[in-house]
Amino acid sequence: MPATIAVEQIGPDGDIIDGVFVTDNDAVAQIIQQRLKLFEGEWWENLSLGLPLFQSILGASGSQRQQQLIMLLILQQITSTPYVTGILSSSYSWFAAERQFFFTCAVQTLFGTVAVSNEPTPLATQAATT
Repeated sequence: MPATIAVEQIGPDGDIIDGVFVTDNDAVAQIIQQRLKLFEGEWWENLSLGLPLFQSILGASGSQRQQQLIMLLILQQITSTPYVTGILSSSYSWFAAERQFFFTCAVQTLFGTVAVSNEPTPLATQAATT
């Protein structure tokens, strides 16, 4: 079956990898990640797109209500992504001392399910360079 959506792949450094494309579920997952990294008002062509980081998230009190609001803002960005049909599950963690907010979601798309998260992955053991 031919791909329904294809976008150029973005590498780990955030740059497009010329001539390399991801399709369907992988494309939707990449678009979601891009939308979550975009700040509201940052893209000149549509100032309403993006996460309202400066408008609603940074400087928030950290209260339970504020944490829920932040998660709702994230879910709104995800559900407004093309080809997303719903959220199957979501969770978040707030670490007050470090002022860190982590989330994870299982997202239903037209092509299947994708996992979306900003939770840090364990660092690989790196050999010391001399």
